[in-house]
Amino acid sequence: MRAYLFGGVLIPLACVVPLRAQAPTDAAAFLVRLGLDTTSVERFVHTGNRIEGDVVTRAPRTTLRHYVADLGPDHVMTRLDVVTLRPDAPAGTPPVQRLVASFARDTAAIEVRRGDSVQTRRVAIGDAIPLFAFAWATVEQLTMRFRRLQRESTEVRVYFVGGSLPVSAVPMRRIGRDSLSIGLPTGTVHVRTDDRGRILGLVGAPGATQQIALARLPSADVPAFAAGFAARDAQGRGLGPLSPRDTARATVAGATLWVDYSRPSKRGRLIFGGVVPWDTIWRTGANAATQFRTDRDLEMGGVRVPAGFYTLWTIPSPSGWKLLINSETGQWGTDHHPERDVFRLDMRVSSLAQPVERFTIAVAAEGQGGVLKLQWDTTEASIPFTVR
Repeated sequence: MRAYLFGGVLIPLACVVPLRAQAPTDAAAFLVRLGLDTTSVERFVHTGNRIEGDVVTRAPRTTLRHYVADLGPDHVMTRLDVVTLRPDAPAGTPPVQRLVASFARDTAAIEVRRGDSVQTRRVAIGDAIPLFAFAWATVEQLTMRFRRLQRESTEVRVYFVGGSLPVSAVPMRRIGRDSLSIGLPTGTVHVRTDDRGRILGLVGAPGATQQIALARLPSADVPAFAAGFAARDAQGRGLGPLSPRDTARATVAGATLWVDYSRPSKRGRLIFGGVVPWDTIWRTGANAATQFRTDRDLEMGGVRVPAGFYTLWTIPSPSGWKLLINSETGQWGTDHHPERDVFRLDMRVSSLAQPVERFTIAVAAEGQGGVLKLQWDTTEASIPFTVR
């Protein structure tokens, strides 16, 4: 049987099928990849004032959801019903969870049912447009809306149901005849659309939090994808968290040093000069800003770094790297404020014999002091220090 290889999983050709002639015009699928890995697959049908679809996501584990979104006359969601299913469960198995959200004026009323447990809450969302956090078909309502406005740019307030983010301001800007930039909370994406504003494909903008690539397909057998991905989970070969948080700790010459950071993976991509652009401030990891603490003064790069709590940023360049030590802490990794930089230091750069798949920060003893090392792909950037 012929098959396609998606994210290391062989999917039978029957799982990616063309639309039937009698199918509604707005029926399609979205396949999302991060490097070599498929992270989600969604199939949906948009008829009149309703979008119905199935979506499987893989991080940190495979999850299958069926959703129905009702739209008002202005194409804004009025009700959302989401059923979460076990991807490997037999037909007729009760759902893991059911979420029902309704939207009236400036409030979202949300009910979540798990077995016999029911939780309800009301969320003030103001004039925000509700979208389903896991369904690109609902994000497509933003691009179609933007196309109808016929503006060069706008900003829309959005509430992502099912996600952990609060109401977010989403800037949208035209960057070509059939393309636009959308500043989503997870990172800016560049989107290619048709003349109605439907999403044909998108990629993460340079330096964005997630360097994803989305492709529009005629259709997809989402349950078949889910079963394949769940089998990989059972074999210990699932995706897990995309950029897990980690901590590096070390005691060097009586000083205790601590680094808290996220660890993105290479996933077959070009890292420096690709995922991480040259000559641009990088969060030195992923997600929230990388945090650094030392309980003793350090001599680093020719300056004295007082004991304290900082965030670390870098500027990778083909001609050399800079380490930025910033006095602000607790911020997201896109919120770098240069006026809070206290030091900009030169780093040593060398090549590694073997590529490092997952970004790694380490602190190690060296000579009379220690060294802070950043390793990813075939690059190591480091800076030595001594304890004062």
